[in-house]
Amino acid sequence: MDNAPSSEYLPLKSDGDWSHAFSYHPFDVEIERAEGVFIHDTKGNRYFDASGGPFAVNLGHGHPKINAAIKSQLERFAYAHPTLANRPRADLCKSIASVTPEGLNTSYLVSGGSEAVETAIKIARQYHVACGRTGKYKIASCYESYHGMTLATMSLSGNPGTLRHYEPMVSHWPRFHQYSDYKRPEGVSRDDWAVLTARELERIISYEGPETVAAVIATPHGSGPEYGVVPPARYWQEIRRICDENDVLLIADEVVTGFGRTGKWFGMQHFDVVPDIMTFAKGINSSYLPLGAVTVSDKIDAPFKDGAYFVHGFTSGGNPVAAASGVAAIEAIKSDGLVEQVAERGRQLFSHSERLNRHPSVADVRGWGLFMVLELVQGSSDRSYFPSDAGAEQRFQQIALSNGLALYSTLYGARRRPVLSRGLPMWIAPAYIITPGQLDEMVDRLDRTLHQWEQAMGVG
Repeated sequence: MDNAPSSEYLPLKSDGDWSHAFSYHPFDVEIERAEGVFIHDTKGNRYFDASGGPFAVNLGHGHPKINAAIKSQLERFAYAHPTLANRPRADLCKSIASVTPEGLNTSYLVSGGSEAVETAIKIARQYHVACGRTGKYKIASCYESYHGMTLATMSLSGNPGTLRHYEPMVSHWPRFHQYSDYKRPEGVSRDDWAVLTARELERIISYEGPETVAAVIATPHGSGPEYGVVPPARYWQEIRRICDENDVLLIADEVVTGFGRTGKWFGMQHFDVVPDIMTFAKGINSSYLPLGAVTVSDKIDAPFKDGAYFVHGFTSGGNPVAAASGVAAIEAIKSDGLVEQVAERGRQLFSHSERLNRHPSVADVRGWGLFMVLELVQGSSDRSYFPSDAGAEQRFQQIALSNGLALYSTLYGARRRPVLSRGLPMWIAPAYIITPGQLDEMVDRLDRTLHQWEQAMGVG
């Protein structure tokens, strides 16, 4: 069946059964089933899952190997008593170690990205305490970054539009500016600008006092209005040098980029930089069940192996069914050559960059692997976005749905205002299993959506 006109794609009314769901504001499109790269609604419409939800369904919907692993584990036991050994936990930690960079061999399992980041910063703190450096507690992060939705992880996220709701409950830790091509001065090379940008961290650590800074956390590519900006390798290499010289741990937040999304197993591998701690979720099991992990270097693991006790834990951490799904996902990525396939499909996806960039509403097309970001704007000269009362983002999503595209953006439901004054990132991150023909059709639908949205918003 053809998709309905965009006017039918309205916010879900909070009545009837939905009145019992607190603060739940999706569009009025109810999922009936999903398979491969497609989602089907209860009205018979089909949509490309063009962003994999929030870049999470990396292996597509209904993957037979993951489904079989979940079913098999459910038939054995669904929860593990914490004082008893849980074989799926060991199997998943071993699987993670088989693909992580050399020297990162031990993992702590959790049930999502926010928990992973929360765990990472606790590991960083307790590592320094175990080594006698009790003054180190601050975690430096980037302005306009995102690292989760707990109070601690929100303290790391540099988004004032979100933080203002929870003042004064959040911590104010040091921040530095991330790499930005948009802010790069004319006549300065990317490599030189990368070093200059990274050295702001050195100044921040010096100002705060190296004896107080425990770790630095950042995502391999940019966040906020810089989402998907891939810095030169020099940027991360300089960050690594600064951390080493100040006895500061480097935490790579690979919740989005981990497990093949960028065309390598992990984003940091593009830069030949090995972090001390890596956080994962989403792609670790294609988000079939809540699962995340923190992997640490042998150096970080050493004091805990020697007897230091990690004061931490979650009821669902290392859940055996979730862990089994993770083992199956990693095995599928390996056996089906999906990391290499992402690199190949990524080249195909970005071959459409020039076509998409011709739209007056698109200020930039960037990213890596099967992760593309369109920066949507009202005014291309200053990359300004529409005023909040224009409803531009909701209108974009409505038109996309009418063209058979389900996309993720900052909306988080149709009633939420955009929080960015600069161009709005719109993400294209399909499942690794997408075929060449499906990918081209998806881009055709995106091209049509942009054209119709520009007409609706008077952009041209």
